Amino acid sequence: MFLKKELTEYNRYQAFAVHMAISLVIFFILLVCITQYWYPGILFDTGNGWKAIGMIVGIDLVLGPLLTLIVFNHNKSSLKFDLAIIALVQTAALAYGTWTIHQTRPVALAFINTSFMTIFASSDIADELVKRTDALNTYELYYKFDEENPESTLTPANFEEYKLFSKVVSESMTPYRVNDLIQLNPLLSENQFIKINQIDGSIVGFIKK
Repeated sequence: MFLKKELTEYNRYQAFAVHMAISLVIFFILLVCITQYWYPGILFDTGNGWKAIGMIVGIDLVLGPLLTLIVFNHNKSSLKFDLAIIALVQTAALAYGTWTIHQTRPVALAFINTSFMTIFASSDIADELVKRTDALNTYELYYKFDEENPESTLTPANFEEYKLFSKVVSESMTPYRVNDLIQLNPLLSENQFIKINQIDGSIVGFIKK
């Protein structure tokens, strides 16, 4: 129905539908990248994955198709130029939005000292920590402090696989814990918690109150 040879054969709503269909394909590709690779598992919640998806929806599914719906008129002599500008604007915005999402993605969820922290790609230690998570094959980490050599900054090598220390977490009573809930990023938010299994300390999920 929509695979016509000339732009003049389309009406405004057909052009909008075609643009939306193309944008949906791009959206689903980026959705897979976000949910499976950049914000996997619990990092989707702790890293505010819905905000990332909202940005893509706004740029890809709203901005471009809406501009096409507003601008398209098959009688305009400048129609091809107008659509090219729309495509350029949408592509540039989408590229910047995708780059921003990737650069600010969460790379690990770690129990550090008394609470859980989400560590983002914008962190100073992110590059080295990604190598560490790749080596451990997990993004759920536990920071093991070297009591004999106190440090002022976090050392990527001191992050260990969380499940090896989950029992320690289950037995620890911190000011940021309420039963099976341990606060997430207490300096940034007061209403986000990681739910743990009280018996073995394994991470069960994310709770927002």
